[in-house]
Amino acid sequence: MYTTTFYSFKGGVGRTMALVNSAVSLALRGRRVLVVDFDVEAPGIDTFDALRPRKSVPGLIDFVDDYVKSGVAPDVANYIGDCPDIGDEGGKLWIMPSGRSDSYATTLGQIDWMDLYDRLDGYLLFEDLKAQWHNTFQPDYVLIDSRTGHTDSSGICTRQLPDSVVILFFPNEQNLRGLTGIVHAIRSEAEGPRHKDIVLHFVMSNVPDLDDEDQILEDKVLEFRVQLGIRRDPMIVHRYDSLSLLNQVVFSKDRPRSRLAREYDQIVREISSRNWEDRDGALEYIRRAGRHRRREDSDPIRTRDENLEKIKHAHSHDGEVLFRLGEIREHERQGESAMQLISQAIDHGYDPPEALLKRSRLHEGNDEQSDAIRDGWRVLESADASPPMVHEVIRRLLRLGETEPESIIDSTAVMSLDTEEKLWLASDFNRSHRDLLISVPLFEQIVALVDSDPNVHNSAKFRLGMSYMGSGRCVDAMPYFMDAQSESVRMSIATAFNYAMARWGVDRVIDRELFERIIELDQSNEENEETANYPQCMAMVHWVVGETENALTCLNRAQLALTDLGKRSEFSCWRYLQVSASVFRKDLEEMRAMIEGHTQATPRFMSGGVCHDTP
Repeated sequence: MYTTTFYSFKGGVGRTMALVNSAVSLALRGRRVLVVDFDVEAPGIDTFDALRPRKSVPGLIDFVDDYVKSGVAPDVANYIGDCPDIGDEGGKLWIMPSGRSDSYATTLGQIDWMDLYDRLDGYLLFEDLKAQWHNTFQPDYVLIDSRTGHTDSSGICTRQLPDSVVILFFPNEQNLRGLTGIVHAIRSEAEGPRHKDIVLHFVMSNVPDLDDEDQILEDKVLEFRVQLGIRRDPMIVHRYDSLSLLNQVVFSKDRPRSRLAREYDQIVREISSRNWEDRDGALEYIRRAGRHRRREDSDPIRTRDENLEKIKHAHSHDGEVLFRLGEIREHERQGESAMQLISQAIDHGYDPPEALLKRSRLHEGNDEQSDAIRDGWRVLESADASPPMVHEVIRRLLRLGETEPESIIDSTAVMSLDTEEKLWLASDFNRSHRDLLISVPLFEQIVALVDSDPNVHNSAKFRLGMSYMGSGRCVDAMPYFMDAQSESVRMSIATAFNYAMARWGVDRVIDRELFERIIELDQSNEENEETANYPQCMAMVHWVVGETENALTCLNRAQLALTDLGKRSEFSCWRYLQVSASVFRKDLEEMRAMIEGHTQATPRFMSGGVCHDTP
């Protein structure tokens, strides 16, 4: 049971409306919610249809009055009414109204709150009331509507009963002056004998939705934050001009897409994120803890970690909660803790590809190769793995020495990808000959689809030709460069260059005319090529046609372009593979030796005489 009080120093800020909408929103989410009307001076929560009890019951004032008369705490079940069923998620609403309307004023006038506490053990009475709420109704949430201002009973609502307090205010000097003492008193509970740390949620309410060009609101918000010690900007409920308010419409239920409903929903998320027993709230807190770890408005690290431990204890058998906790530890590089939590999550049945992939990553980090491979294959057995997940796990399997490309290609995860996803996946596997064992069959699958998107189909054909070249299968590559035509000059140059290189690889004789055509295309190319690959290719072209100086100039341009490459990779026409800057530099050195006549080298993709044959 998590108890939250809605409090405002002044009226007119929509406190009761916020409470009612929060209660209904929680019930619609399947929560069991008890609403207590402690606004004894201006009661009326039970006038809302959603919170009107099925039958009339006495309320809070009657409960206290009966105790004063008898000296025995009454059975709270007689003072709480069952509200109509709501939603389809099994949520429940109960209300403990302020009291019977026919004798309310008389009964209220008979209660001396100070005497109740000083002489009649009022503190113990309300502790008993809380215990009865929990034992009789087992609510997930108790929401209390408190009186405004400084009153004899306000401390009951803001300090004794709640786990958290939602403080609603209009951002003016009167509210700031009044709230300063209230907020200090609530926070002082943490240092008192009970060591009760009450969470405070601040909500600016009834705020006009106007341009703040003079920074009036911004300045007021800053003043409230400084004076009240608010760690981050308060939530906002804007003024909402609608005649529906006259009919006491519950926006969370009747108009859930309205801005007002969304703003009330934010209040609900804030409350539930501090209720460790609420699974959704626990997941919300975990999400924020991971995202805001180093922000000023987040909990201090020690407090945050204590709260995460409470969540872990409350949800020790909930796989998803354990997994999300493990994610945080993984981000913090606490590998052992992350592994333990994620493994527990999987053991409790939470084993989506995301969880298995993370554990595979952790296993690899611990040099547990066989376990990393096992979890990787489990990811590939799933139809729910996203393309980036599939990409990562294939990379891991190849890195760890798995040499079953056919099994990888035929896996459920890969086969479940659509054509564009397969194209994206295959396009990145061009860094080694082992990579090409993955990309080639994927490109071949796409090319074989006669009804695929023409752009995807043509791209796959061109990339398949490139992959064939990297594999030394020049004879298989040639038809794809003849067919892969494009209107763009750059693609025409690429197509012409790759066809000329494939022809050279097949015949082992340079066709000079093919390379001269590339120079003509280059002269009409107005685009500024910033990659290292383009001048590398043009260096090859100029060397073939006997223009040694131009070839060396292009080679120098390619060398210069490497300085901007950093840790990124580049495609090298010397290997027909995507390579690191250091490998690309080595390729340029080998090309320079060839251009200057120091060696009789040929491009590496032609080595071994494999360009003629299909494996």
